[in-house]
Amino acid sequence: MPALVEPVERPEPPQHADERTTMDAFLDYHRATLLNKCAGLSDSQLKLRSAEPSTLSLLGLIRHM
Repeated sequence: MPALVEPVERPEPPQHADERTTMDAFLDYHRATLLNKCAGLSDSQLKLRSAEPSTLSLLGLIRHM
């Protein structure tokens, strides 16, 4: 079964920018990092929960982001 997530280019945050631009850039950077970590995983791997009693999964994080 194909992966749900394709690799994406990760934008580098600016070295010097105003606070809002920097915050938005780092959010984009971390979103892309998560997508790249999940790229190539199967549906079942994305749905796998991290550890009991947590219900956290990579797919849940993607949906949240």
